[in-house]
Amino acid sequence: MKKYLRLLTLTGLIFNFICADAQHAEVRILDGSSGKPVAFAHMKVDPVGSSKGRYYVSDTAGFTGYTVSVKSLISVTYVGFKPYTDTLTPGQTAEVRLVPSIYTFDEMVVTAQYSPVSADKSIYRINVINSLQLQKRAACDLGDLLRNQMNVRLSQNGVLGTGMSMQGLSGENVKILVDGVPVIGRLNGVIDLTQINLQQAQQVEVIEGPMSVIYGSNALAGVVNIIPIDYSGKPLSVNASSYIESVGVYNFNAGFGIGHGIHGFSLQAGRNFFDGFQGIKTGREMEWKPRRQFNTDLDYSLNLKKASIKTRLSLFDEVLLSNGDLMPKYYEKAFDSRFNTDRYTAKISLQTKGCNNFSSDNSYSYYKRVRSLYYNDLTLLEKTQVSSDTTLFGSWLSRGIYTYRGTTGVFSFQAGYDLNVEWASGDRIGGSNREITDLAGFLSIQYQPVEKITFQPGFRYAYNSKFTTPLIYALHVKAQPFKGTGIRASWSSGFRAPSIKELYLNFVDVNHNVIGNPDLKPERSKHVQLQLLQKLEGTGFATEGEVNLFVNDVDNIITLGQSGVSYVYINVDHYRTRGYNAMIRTSLFPSVDFRLGYGRTGKSSSLGTLGSETKFLWSPEVTSELTYKLSKFNGSISAFYKYTGTTPQFYIADDGSVIEGLVDGYHNLDISVMKSFFSDRLTVNIGGKNLFNVTNIAAVGNDGGVHSSNNSSVAWGRSIFVKINLSIWHDDKKIQAH
Repeated sequence: MKKYLRLLTLTGLIFNFICADAQHAEVRILDGSSGKPVAFAHMKVDPVGSSKGRYYVSDTAGFTGYTVSVKSLISVTYVGFKPYTDTLTPGQTAEVRLVPSIYTFDEMVVTAQYSPVSADKSIYRINVINSLQLQKRAACDLGDLLRNQMNVRLSQNGVLGTGMSMQGLSGENVKILVDGVPVIGRLNGVIDLTQINLQQAQQVEVIEGPMSVIYGSNALAGVVNIIPIDYSGKPLSVNASSYIESVGVYNFNAGFGIGHGIHGFSLQAGRNFFDGFQGIKTGREMEWKPRRQFNTDLDYSLNLKKASIKTRLSLFDEVLLSNGDLMPKYYEKAFDSRFNTDRYTAKISLQTKGCNNFSSDNSYSYYKRVRSLYYNDLTLLEKTQVSSDTTLFGSWLSRGIYTYRGTTGVFSFQAGYDLNVEWASGDRIGGSNREITDLAGFLSIQYQPVEKITFQPGFRYAYNSKFTTPLIYALHVKAQPFKGTGIRASWSSGFRAPSIKELYLNFVDVNHNVIGNPDLKPERSKHVQLQLLQKLEGTGFATEGEVNLFVNDVDNIITLGQSGVSYVYINVDHYRTRGYNAMIRTSLFPSVDFRLGYGRTGKSSSLGTLGSETKFLWSPEVTSELTYKLSKFNGSISAFYKYTGTTPQFYIADDGSVIEGLVDGYHNLDISVMKSFFSDRLTVNIGGKNLFNVTNIAAVGNDGGVHSSNNSSVAWGRSIFVKINLSIWHDDKKIQAH
């Protein structure tokens, strides 16, 4: 018997050697944590240039019976492991190592990719927040999710909402996408992150550094893309969730999806309510304003033999209340404001199938914000409208990309166009209709002379109806000199044309006197980034460490400066940020997932006309995350911590000089316990947020300008929460967990 086994082993080795020599290797599926074979895993193979896919099932030794004779796209799924998708070419290793669900490495990414790839194979440095992490964090909106992320700082305004900065650059320079479509409606330069619901998010992908070649303006600092769940792939799916937080948050969401043949349909709807938080305010006024939100997403997909068509209609409605304090001398009357926000987005996408394909996204977005001021007599319980002003924004987007991937894997490219028409009108835009058109063409080339190094240069040239645009360029390099070692380097430029608001705003009332500046110059930037990555894998563990360095130099950055009693948008000659961070991630299968990161970001600003220049001011940050999986309990306990150090801020004084200011540091700690029931159909999260009870921190050196105060609002205090999520789908006459 032993002799027979040795003979079989020897025969297998000889066979494998011959196959490798002929560049035909049989695909084998292994457990990425232990290296053991995975039996009965399902694999779909789509050979390049062929529209017919084939299906395979691995045997007890992990072999699938498929040999890589031509370049092919493979997709592997198995219970307890993350889905795996990759493109294999002849001569490349044919081992597929599935990652257990506790692991946080090698997530699939789609943002700015030639085709879906694992994050470690992307030429960009992408931070992926996957569906498991979204569940653990129980975040309801994008601001809540990004609160503990490295290189991300949040700002809070009672009326304007939650904004963000990345790598020291303001939110005006961060492009926020939902399924590839930009979110419009910036107020004071930022998108209110509390208006971006995550209930239907599959994952969130964050790319740091200028992405202007691919995404154009507003992408100097990076891109955040929310990838929604595709409910249309199953015959029937139903989901519902509720979230309650002790501070006065009550959120409810529900929806369903239907798939029939080539057709797919889904409807998702939700209502979010926040009762407000007093903070340091007194009387009737609240630091965090009460709000009510409605979200609706309607999707239809048509899956044809050679192409797929998807449509989406997203509706958002918010009411925010800002009550004023009672006025002397009888303290029975007050001025109250009501803000109504509506955002609508309609999208239709086309995607051809095959290795070389064409994709097109076309969308229309509409944003409306109405501010109504009321005189409220509390003795008579009567409200009289005093004034009302409306701001309207709209955007037409058409974007098409042709992707060519050579059969050898050495040469690929993307060529595309980007048409964006933005318009604005309303009382704060002087009562006029303003419009800016941007038409661009871009080209990205991927060249892989050897398996371990890839070059990707890119260029973009655009016509802008208001400004002369330069040629935008980028060069990305990715190398893997040794097993488990990765190096990414990028050198790129960025461009941002002033927004319509910055050019034509006319916002004058009892509390504000802000006007636009039609003489503004566009922002231009240079960016350098370097990442060093090392991965170690063994039986039962995986560790990944990385060091990142970045440099941003921005000319003509736009900010508010004081001119007499008014505030005017002006250009600051030079704005620079520098930073570095180091992170380590460790997973001990099947129980522990741990992350720890430390970084520093420095900022400097200069206004050359007055000889005003600041030194670099540095701010540290520490992030950590720990998850312990309770297998017998079918749950987990997670802790998320971030220390945000003293943060420098720059202000423009009355004489136009640059003033240095500081915002105090603070700590944030969230804890979440998650348990699943009924084969993961029902998930319950219980935990606490902001356990250090941080609400406001001091801002030293602030000049008390139009959009500033002597305190910076951080959070609404310590709270506890409960989240319940139900998700089931029907497939092959069986009810299974989604």
